[in-house]
Amino acid sequence: MAWSLFDGIITLGRGTTGSSAVRGDKSSIHSVEASAGEVLCAGALAAVCWAAWRYFQYSRCLRTYGRDVTALAGKADPVIGRDDEIDRLIRILCRRTKNCAALVGAAGVGKTAIVEGLAQRIVAGKVPSKLAGARVIELNLAAIVAGTTYVGMFEERMTDFVKKVEAARGKVKFVDFAIEKDPALKRRFQKVHVKEPNTHSTIAILQGLKPRYEKHYGLEIRDATIDAAVHLADRYISGRRFPDKAIDLIDEACTTIELGRGNSVVVPDHIAQVVSGWTGIPITTLNEEESIKLIHLADRLHERVVGQNEAVNLVAEAVLRSRVGLHQAGQPIGSFLFLGTTGVGKTELAKALAEQLFGSEKMMLRFDMSEYVCPESVLRLVGAPPSNHGYEDGGQLTEKVRRRPYSVILFDEVEKAYPSVLNVFLQLLDDGVLTDGKGHNVDFKNTIIIMTSNVGAEHLNVGVAGEKTTTASRNLLMKQVKKCFKPEFLNRLTGKGISVVIDDAVLDVILSESHDPAYGARPIKRWIEKNIMTIISKMLVNAEATEGSTISIDSTSDKKGLKYELAQKKNVTDY
Repeated sequence: MAWSLFDGIITLGRGTTGSSAVRGDKSSIHSVEASAGEVLCAGALAAVCWAAWRYFQYSRCLRTYGRDVTALAGKADPVIGRDDEIDRLIRILCRRTKNCAALVGAAGVGKTAIVEGLAQRIVAGKVPSKLAGARVIELNLAAIVAGTTYVGMFEERMTDFVKKVEAARGKVKFVDFAIEKDPALKRRFQKVHVKEPNTHSTIAILQGLKPRYEKHYGLEIRDATIDAAVHLADRYISGRRFPDKAIDLIDEACTTIELGRGNSVVVPDHIAQVVSGWTGIPITTLNEEESIKLIHLADRLHERVVGQNEAVNLVAEAVLRSRVGLHQAGQPIGSFLFLGTTGVGKTELAKALAEQLFGSEKMMLRFDMSEYVCPESVLRLVGAPPSNHGYEDGGQLTEKVRRRPYSVILFDEVEKAYPSVLNVFLQLLDDGVLTDGKGHNVDFKNTIIIMTSNVGAEHLNVGVAGEKTTTASRNLLMKQVKKCFKPEFLNRLTGKGISVVIDDAVLDVILSESHDPAYGARPIKRWIEKNIMTIISKMLVNAEATEGSTISIDSTSDKKGLKYELAQKKNVTDY
């Protein structure tokens, strides 16, 4: 009888002597065969128990530190408009080397949704064979960090989790939060840039999600409601990204109606109410009533602020240009420096503007610049950097604007501020953005900046008393202002599809009225905004011109003014 090494091993494992097996003793051979069967059964049982124990350990680890995204794929919302990003993710995961992907993008643009889209494709069998049957596991880093009281506990948990996932095989790990500070770690990941969708793509995403929300709330969501959610979120909600902010608008509007039990249809007015609650301002569209309101804004301001015609008109014109979209994108609605003695109405005009535009005087933020005369004053406004005292509190200016992005900001007696504070205003007035001590950008594009000063006020008093003409008094005033403020600071004070045809003679009028060699091209820009753009704004609001119109501008016969001709309606207007 032949003897195999396996038989000898089994025999030795059962405690039988090797010599008896070699002699071919029948009783020994029967004993070896029986023992082999017992060992094989015991080995299979041990393998099953070991596999079950390993799966139990993996499942317990998964329940504690993560969730199975593929198991929840049927409950997740459909992923719309992200096919290119999902295809790119699949290609990276199927690579031979460096098959790790890093989704890079701002919060709210849909990075997690792309991972859910991958899980849905895996469940549907629409992935290559290399990913067939894979499971996507989302790792919750907060749960891993929780309770790590001693040094090394976090590393131990992380290593244990990775080992259990590797032992289970066939898993795709998904870390919901990653920081690319380590170059060695960064080069091992392939980036998938997730950009914020535009308004058209966001509307398509909401259209795809609409049946889910209608079924969940038992309501009807009209297409006009989706359009309103996207456009109102784009205009009024800053600091957040599409599609997240538009989805939240729809969700909260549906919740409000469901709890109120007053209606079964979600209309644009419900979206406007939610936006109003978030921003604190009344939301109205640019309809005929709003157009009349803008045209007569100066008249309503005059009713409250008497005797300041020029200042009131300048403010009203700046607001008009902003509301119809003719001001420079990203900048504040308007930036003004009010000069004059105490009690002439500078602060009153700011309050009146806040009431007319944002519904209440409380929407005015006032800062007394006499309190910011130290070198550390900049840190008080924008916030202290890390490791400095007061870092967690944030800046007095940036935090208030973050909470009230629609407001009139009044900097009283700005000439008393420390010079470095005025340097901060340069970025604010030019770009409409300030970076706080935490590195976050605060948007000022929906604010009106008003600064007051008493510099040169004595010259205005002399002009009023009649000792000098008003023009001479203003010239003396501006000389004093130029001594106090830098030119780059003064220069920063302040497309609708309209085609403008300008005659060569118009350029001569513009240069003669606005050019100042000391300040470069900025005075020309301000003159064009005050005159040409304001007039075009009025034509838009009055419906004299619409998108696609062509406006011809020529000089008047005396070469001192401009006349405007609307090509579509052949209307000629002199200004």
